Amino acid sequence: MAAASSSRPSWQTDLCPAWCVVEHQEDDPPSDRVHDSAGRYVQAVLADARGHPQAPAELLVMLSRRCGTGDDWVFVGEPEREGQHLVLSRESAVRLAGVVGSLLQ
Repeated sequence: MAAASSSRPSWQTDLCPAWCVVEHQEDDPPSDRVHDSAGRYVQAVLADARGHPQAPAELLVMLSRRCGTGDDWVFVGEPEREGQHLVLSRESAVRLAGVVGSLLQ
């Protein structure tokens, strides 16, 4: 997918970030007025609260920003499973990545 075109809908007050793949339309409802990156999938094995492995999962990782704001959010999770995901601020995701990386060294 290509980034949204230079002809923006009248409601869009900001430029799309370089990573946005959404084709914004004039009739987009307010709840759908977001900039989203392309999703990347990661194969993972999830465990229950006691650390017992469960079935393999395919986690979606993507960057999102509500149009008209400057706050980027990182989504990690299974989109089809309600409540089983993380939505982190960009800064929180960077801190988490650093801590996980140091634990795995």
